[in-house]
Amino acid sequence: MALESPSGIMMRLLPAVCVLLLGLLPTKGQYSSNYFRPYYSGDQPRAPPVTYSEFNQTYADSISSASPRMFSYRQNTVSGAVKVQVWSTSATIATPILVIVKRHSSVLSWQVPLILEEDYEYLVTNRTLCPSRNHVIDSNGMLPAPVVENFFVEVLTLSDTAINFFLRVETYPTFIKDGDASFLIEASPSAPQFVQYNMRTDSKRVLVQLRAEEGQSFCGYLSIQSVRCPVGDLESELRLDGRFQTITSQGAIEVDRGGRFKEGSFYIVVVVQPQDYDCESAKKGILGSLRPRSLQTANEISDPSKTRRKVVRITVTETVSSKTIAVAVIVPILVYLVFFVVAMILLQTGFRTWKAILCRDLDEIELPTCESQWRFKRFWDKNIRRETLPCQWEPSCYPTSRVYQETLNRQRLKTNDNGEVNRVLDLESQLQRRLSFTDTDMPRVDTEVTLQEGGSGRPETRAVPDLGLRSRDPAIDPRRPTLLRMSSINRTTSEKLTRIATEYSFTLTTIFVFYSLPVLQLVMTHQGLLLLTGNEDLCFYNFSCANRLGVLSDFNHIISNAGYIILGILFTLQVRRRAIFTAALRLDVPDAEDYYGIPSQFGLFYGMGLALIMEGLMSSFYHVCPSYNNFQFDTSFMYLITGLLILKLYHSRHPDILPRSFVAYSTFAGIIFIAVLGVVLKEAWYWIAFSVIHGLLALVIGIQLLYVGYLEASPGAPIKAFKSVRFTGCSEYPRSRICLAALIFSVNMAFAIIGPVMRATDFASHLLFVLQANLMIYAGFYMVMKMQEPKEKISLATISYFLLALPAWIAGMYFFTARLTNWEVSPAMSREGNKECFFFNFYDEHDVWHMLSAFGLYFTFMMLFTLDDDLASVPRDQITVF
Repeated sequence: MALESPSGIMMRLLPAVCVLLLGLLPTKGQYSSNYFRPYYSGDQPRAPPVTYSEFNQTYADSISSASPRMFSYRQNTVSGAVKVQVWSTSATIATPILVIVKRHSSVLSWQVPLILEEDYEYLVTNRTLCPSRNHVIDSNGMLPAPVVENFFVEVLTLSDTAINFFLRVETYPTFIKDGDASFLIEASPSAPQFVQYNMRTDSKRVLVQLRAEEGQSFCGYLSIQSVRCPVGDLESELRLDGRFQTITSQGAIEVDRGGRFKEGSFYIVVVVQPQDYDCESAKKGILGSLRPRSLQTANEISDPSKTRRKVVRITVTETVSSKTIAVAVIVPILVYLVFFVVAMILLQTGFRTWKAILCRDLDEIELPTCESQWRFKRFWDKNIRRETLPCQWEPSCYPTSRVYQETLNRQRLKTNDNGEVNRVLDLESQLQRRLSFTDTDMPRVDTEVTLQEGGSGRPETRAVPDLGLRSRDPAIDPRRPTLLRMSSINRTTSEKLTRIATEYSFTLTTIFVFYSLPVLQLVMTHQGLLLLTGNEDLCFYNFSCANRLGVLSDFNHIISNAGYIILGILFTLQVRRRAIFTAALRLDVPDAEDYYGIPSQFGLFYGMGLALIMEGLMSSFYHVCPSYNNFQFDTSFMYLITGLLILKLYHSRHPDILPRSFVAYSTFAGIIFIAVLGVVLKEAWYWIAFSVIHGLLALVIGIQLLYVGYLEASPGAPIKAFKSVRFTGCSEYPRSRICLAALIFSVNMAFAIIGPVMRATDFASHLLFVLQANLMIYAGFYMVMKMQEPKEKISLATISYFLLALPAWIAGMYFFTARLTNWEVSPAMSREGNKECFFFNFYDEHDVWHMLSAFGLYFTFMMLFTLDDDLASVPRDQITVF
């Protein structure tokens, strides 16, 4: 490598030498003092003198940029923690003072006035020093702290003028808590507080509860952090470790030994916010809680004299043991299973018959008879007048059955041997006398009747004239506002109705699969985020009774839904049994589904049973992480169940009015969409618009029920209803129509008026109450009309189911109204309604609502399932439509 020449070196050094010489030139003093202040200038901080200080003593002093202060303390690290309080009356934002605490293993600093969230300043500050023994040096263990520690509190400022301040350092001998502890903590925005809690060696899980005794409305944070230093005792820091939740009047966090707290020790941190925005309800409107907070102006800064002081009582108690959890889970499920088994035994159906039912093997089905039933079961087949109802599974009860025909033939052959024609004519006259329908002008379709010769054993088929059962004419003439008979409006064959009804269960299953999988993924993601971030504001639990099991933070609210699933399966099996028995009955009575009783339409009952099962599953999914974002998950199936009940009850007396499943479920989807909009918008104009439409719809339904006699779900139905008003004028109508129309109209108008005025509940619940009210109105009307009919008899079984459902619903609604959580408000305000467990020390009021409503729904389903059993063998020309 060639060496650089001397001339080249000189050229490179020349610029540097020039700059150095210029710096040595004399300059004006003003320039020099302003920009090149010497290091020895008197306004620079000097090493402050050390003042050896005492605990629990207040020191008043002043500082400036030239005279900082340092206080020395000597502490026994075993005795507990230390609190450092510094306040000043003359420090300002422009001239603050800085407090530095220098310790063996850490440095903590803050300024006075303390600025929080860029808007709130506090001249009084109070910080608790984390014990030195809890500092971490690496992942292998704790930093060995000395038994005696010297630490220093340095107070300094860059202000040229003196600033007075006060310092007080106190010992905190009660810093460590253990056992079943209950103690008070006083905190403020500038004075966060925390204590250490040590679990017993045999303790697996504890519940930390907070109750505010003063400052209940002030927003704050309750945080559980691992025993490490530094401690996150400010809002911006506590989110980095442990678990936390916003609080106003109360809060609760369950802590189990493991994970971050495997040592069995943790910090309980209480922080008070300088404002209440984090705990306030989301503002009304479509943005909801996403709307940003507007910063406080200088005029809106809180008055320092109005201290946001919050005094809370912290209670730490042992939670339920594993044995208690096992008992609490097993006992309710065992009750459901015992009820399931007893109900199956009461059906008197053997294993072989159940196998044939599930496999649809009609040849193996043996229909029950009145004689084969247990004596106490015969009691259920009586009405309130103690009259025995006809057995619906005995073919001899049906005039067109083969058994009935053979009986007639044998009786006829004993008294008359004039030939086959006389036998057929005699049979026809018997049938016509029993099935004499009022509409004699209906088209007739030949019906086959099987006759059997006396000893030949060869059945012979003869055509018997149709009895006017399959009308295709208009069901009702508005000019004849009289009571209708089932035969007058039943124009659709049973095969077609069965095909339409069967779609309900298959369509509902498809909807559930596509609906539930994303729901499950979403709630499990939210649950994972809660466990990962520790932010317990993500889910609206009853934190005072949220028992964790595995990854599920609120297991008790999930397992309490088991009743819906078990009882839903039971009801579905009972529907399956009756459906197969009906199919077996049609082998002997081919026209049982066309001419007798109320059309079964088991597809709707299957849909109800599946909806009950799905309600249990969706409610479980919802309670994994209930929140504003997923409240609609189980509410949707409440709408479905209510809608299916209304549809089935009305379809019982109006068999032809059964929309296709996609039409019905699309209608339910529209109702759910309306509910979602109402919850999201939260605007008064939406309530008013909905109430206007609701009132008009109630008017149209009332007119249809009064003047037309039935509901017609078609685009031209309202026009047809109003035309019927002009056509008939003020003609007299049956009282039943007037009562039903008046009830429907008045109750719905009351909801339409009271809803937007009171707004007592959220919009989704309001809409659900509207549907349930209409269901109860028509169900009550149906029962009253049925009792008034002389030929109809309500069985004691139906009455028993009603008497069982009624207390279940009354007690269930009592627990439902407890309102332990509320996703309409902020998480902190929702926690104000939290209550402790009371049933098995594991379940709360909402869990009991799950259990009771499961029984209530099952008994309600069974009441509808058996309501018209007395009409099974009654010809439809004798069944009144109402």
